[in-house]
Amino acid sequence: MVLGQECQHKVAKKSSLEEDKKEEKSSQLNINKLRKRSEFLDLRKNCSTFHGTAIISNYKKSNNKISKIGLTVTKKIGSAVVRNKIKRILRAVIQKNKKIFVTPIRLEIIAKKEFLKFKFEVIEKDLKDVLEKIS
Repeated sequence: MVLGQECQHKVAKKSSLEEDKKEEKSSQLNINKLRKRSEFLDLRKNCSTFHGTAIISNYKKSNNKISKIGLTVTKKIGSAVVRNKIKRILRAVIQKNKKIFVTPIRLEIIAKKEFLKFKFEVIEKDLKDVLEKIS
């Protein structure tokens, strides 16, 4: 009899945790990628620009609830291996600071030539500065 009550208690606890996760997901802002060249060009036409120490950001407030982020790393910076490393670092910064994206925006992040000389914290600070300026 006691065993049955313990199982019911565990099931109730598990269902409440699942409900909490669903509420948390629904409260978060959706973040998608800018993929097409036309999306990048459209953003560059009507945007504001922020120059940080490691990155340049073009941003515009979005009308819908979805934020879109695009990463740009030019061939001037280095080989494909170097460019992919920079994109991985930028994705990590975005993933770590996902909760800061309060207002829906369209954002393009352009890496500067000296990008790899900066520490992760400096890059993270640049992104936070951009998001604070927007909101």
